Amino acid sequence: MNGTSIVRVSAAAVVAMLISAPLVAQPGEPQQQTGPVSGLNAAPSQATTIELALEEAVRRALENNPDLALVRLGTEVEAARVVESQGAFTPVLATTVGRSSIATPPSNFLLGESGVDANDWFSSTGVRQRLPWGGGVWSVSWDASRTTTSNPLTAFSPILQSGLQLAFSQPLFKDREVDAARHQYVVTKRNHESSELRFRESVVQTVAAVKQAYWTLKALAANVIVQRRSLELAEELVRQNKARVDHGQAPPLDLVQAEAEVAQRRENLIRASSTAGDAEDQLRRLIMDPADASFWRVRLDPVDEPAGSFAVPDVEEAVRSALEGRYDVARARNEMRNAEADVAFFNNQKLPDIRLEASYRGNGLGGTQFLRSGGFPGVVTGTLDKGFGTVLNQVFSNDYATWSLGFTVSYPLGRSYEEASLARADVERRQAAQRILSLQARAAEEIRRAARQVQSTSERIDAARAGARLAEERYQTEQRRYEAGLSTSFLVTQAQRDLVQAQVNLLQATLDHQSSLVNFEALQMAPPLREGEGVGLRGSEIVRVPASSPQGVFRQAAGASLQ
Repeated sequence: MNGTSIVRVSAAAVVAMLISAPLVAQPGEPQQQTGPVSGLNAAPSQATTIELALEEAVRRALENNPDLALVRLGTEVEAARVVESQGAFTPVLATTVGRSSIATPPSNFLLGESGVDANDWFSSTGVRQRLPWGGGVWSVSWDASRTTTSNPLTAFSPILQSGLQLAFSQPLFKDREVDAARHQYVVTKRNHESSELRFRESVVQTVAAVKQAYWTLKALAANVIVQRRSLELAEELVRQNKARVDHGQAPPLDLVQAEAEVAQRRENLIRASSTAGDAEDQLRRLIMDPADASFWRVRLDPVDEPAGSFAVPDVEEAVRSALEGRYDVARARNEMRNAEADVAFFNNQKLPDIRLEASYRGNGLGGTQFLRSGGFPGVVTGTLDKGFGTVLNQVFSNDYATWSLGFTVSYPLGRSYEEASLARADVERRQAAQRILSLQARAAEEIRRAARQVQSTSERIDAARAGARLAEERYQTEQRRYEAGLSTSFLVTQAQRDLVQAQVNLLQATLDHQSSLVNFEALQMAPPLREGEGVGLRGSEIVRVPASSPQGVFRQAAGASLQ
């Protein structure tokens, strides 16, 4: 790793030490400012600076992050799908109002030579509903009509008719325990639960990403300080070498070498500043409101310091907690339950479709009745009016009742669609079970690896801190030897490089330790969001399952009646 490499995520426990102790100019020597560089140091002076605490960064991300808002909207979509599936059990009101006119040609001698004209006003209103239990369907309908006709054989003109019908259809085997509507409702409810789990999972992943981006920015800003101070030391060595060359105490090659080192460290500073700017943009994207016009002009100044050392985590307890409560495992269990529901549904659909059908209809007839005398068809001698009140009385007094009670049976001959669907659903159920086992094994592996990283990075910090202390002592010793004429510019430069590398190693170890802590905490609740992976939304398709109108069972008529 060279002097500018700071990788992944973060912590800044060494920031205070880097500012106060290492890589400082010698006492009494002026510190020379370098020229402008890119990144954090090149920000416009008019930019607003926000002193950002970690808790505030997390709060802003939960409020403003568009990816998280997308998942939150996904839960609302799934909630709407649940309501959609409930629509299968909503009562349906159907009304028909109309008028018809039928002119029938004279098909027999009884109708005369001009045929028959019939004019009809009619209306029908009914309510039907699929029950949310048992699979039954009921309906109630009311119809009324007024018909005028020129048929010489009619007994009424106009004819007033009305009827009230009650009907009920109850499945006895297929569709009784579960039907398409109830199966769809159960699946959509479970998918809604999964979308809530996916949202919580996204919250955990977003919070982890914000913490890592926060500490990364903190550490990379500290790295800029390290590189700037390294440049200042190199520039001071140039001044010393120039004075020695001018007085003939050192060869010109020492000055050239020192100037080349200044150029190299200036490049390192530019790279460090650019990398820090990238880290600031990454944190800004996670927490700032994209609709804010000042989105890219706001400077972020992370002010929190990471906590001290942590105890070694209880790996076994963390694994047990993850296997029970991780959101991706919980979602996989929901998918398993959906697969089991599919198996139960198609098992039921294999049964014979036997239904109990019952209906009752009360009829009424009225209007202007023709009174006839003589032989067929008779001569009209008078009329008798029966109003609509008479018709209604007949409907409810059981004068002309029609009822039916019976069974309908249907069963496919040969291998059915339901049997093939059952075989597919059973395979998907077994796949879902294996997916749970795979997720649990992966979760255990990830958490155990994260725990080892917490331990190893904690030990690396101690080793890197000792290395940084020894590198500083070596540099101070080499600098004093150089001033006494016992060392060379090359050895001083090498000591400076070693000191910078040791400071970067300490910063890197602290970053890795803080990253491992964030990762270990997040992995107990959610899987990591891997490179190139985005928000996953998978909705359930809602199929309309309208309730049919039961009509009862009747023997089909053998012939047609005359109008």
